[in-house]
Amino acid sequence: MRKPLYLLASAISLMIISCFSLAGIISCIFKGPPQIKVEHHSELDLDKNWHLDEVFILMGIFLYVASLGSSSFVEEEQYIWHFLTSTLYLIFLIKTVQSILKESNSTLVHRSETKTFHKNNSSYLASYKLIPGQQDGCKLYTVLIVLVAGRILRAWYQGGINWVHFPDISKILNQSDSSIVKSLQTISVLAVVVLYSVSLMLLRTRRILIIGLWLSHLSCGLLVMLHIWKSQVDTSVPINNHSTTSIAQIFYVIASISVTCTFLLSPWIFPTHSKEAEPTSSSGSNPEKAHGLNHSVFLTGVTYTMFWCLLQLLLQQPINAVPVLLILLQIISSVIYFSLEKSLHRQWVQVVAMQFLGMTGHFGLGNTNSLASIDVAGAFIGISSYSTVLSGVLMFIITYGSPLLLYLGMVVHMSVKDSNDISTPQQWSSVLSRMIALPCLLPLLVNSIALTSYTIVLLLMRNHLFVWSVFSPK
Repeated sequence: MRKPLYLLASAISLMIISCFSLAGIISCIFKGPPQIKVEHHSELDLDKNWHLDEVFILMGIFLYVASLGSSSFVEEEQYIWHFLTSTLYLIFLIKTVQSILKESNSTLVHRSETKTFHKNNSSYLASYKLIPGQQDGCKLYTVLIVLVAGRILRAWYQGGINWVHFPDISKILNQSDSSIVKSLQTISVLAVVVLYSVSLMLLRTRRILIIGLWLSHLSCGLLVMLHIWKSQVDTSVPINNHSTTSIAQIFYVIASISVTCTFLLSPWIFPTHSKEAEPTSSSGSNPEKAHGLNHSVFLTGVTYTMFWCLLQLLLQQPINAVPVLLILLQIISSVIYFSLEKSLHRQWVQVVAMQFLGMTGHFGLGNTNSLASIDVAGAFIGISSYSTVLSGVLMFIITYGSPLLLYLGMVVHMSVKDSNDISTPQQWSSVLSRMIALPCLLPLLVNSIALTSYTIVLLLMRNHLFVWSVFSPK
């Protein structure tokens, strides 16, 4: 078979050019327009030195790209992502402890300035004021939650392809009584419902849409629990019969209506422009408009994230209920940590850290680079007759549930960013680039680098013995 190498090389050249172009766009966005005032930048933005977490991320991406050339590392890719994520958050923990010790040794004047800074900070979660000691404890606890949850995810599925015989938590649960697995599923569903209720309480409003969203989410949670307890005894495969199909279809309808109404109506509940929200200071900055934007984005992000979790609890294998909850706890902990520790990590570090969590959760749900690990049974839940399109969509949702969940979590992360200065079109442009463009384009750049690198590996390994069994499925 004749291989058109020049066509493949040309395609790879275009991919490389696109990667450099995307990197240039992100670099321009990260530097920001020159008309933005210097006082609006944090000390970290003005610091041109490289920090340990930034160097580790770049070295980690290089390590991941280099590992793609090994068939064994491709088969056991989960080890790379578990190492990168746990080490990165361990660095966060070290930097947080160093920051706390540094603040404890500071003068009383500096401590009072820090309090004033936090008081004037318009970030959404920061409006719930904590004393410095509580903030320090909260920052430590959130990082520890991410590390502990990551270790449990690591133990849930020990092996990938070569070491699938290793003992792990999932195998123990498969061999245990089905009531234990169903109880874990029920606890996970209740935890998601409670977390969404707490999130809505943070908005401190009782508008009709908020109450409706809470009732619809509660209804969906009850439907998921009803579906769990109507399923058969087998804990390894979701069962699909007439009653459970009807339950799943009702769930799809309620969830679709809820997320659509949230997207369309949240800007009207928390408007970013109103008569009461006109600039009142000479600087033109408007906290009311900033809060309206933050609240709207927060409501949209947390609603999509929580409904997505319930969808995953419905479609995933029963033994994956706890991993889904652990991934959600990692998202919430990361959002809280980054909202309290703005001056310690650059925004691109925060975005990449959450993307690392998504990839770690992908393998924490039992996925591998083998086509045999794709969950086909869950793709027919709620489908009364065979449909290639619908089952394909559900299969995609199950397979990439964790990365997509982290991307939805980034919407919540965007809502806790500062957005004071939105009184002019230039300031609106800066807010949109910081809140939307960078979180969207940076994961795209990381994925583009990985895709381009692996395409080069495929070209070099085209005559390898495992090209169809290992490299091509990846």
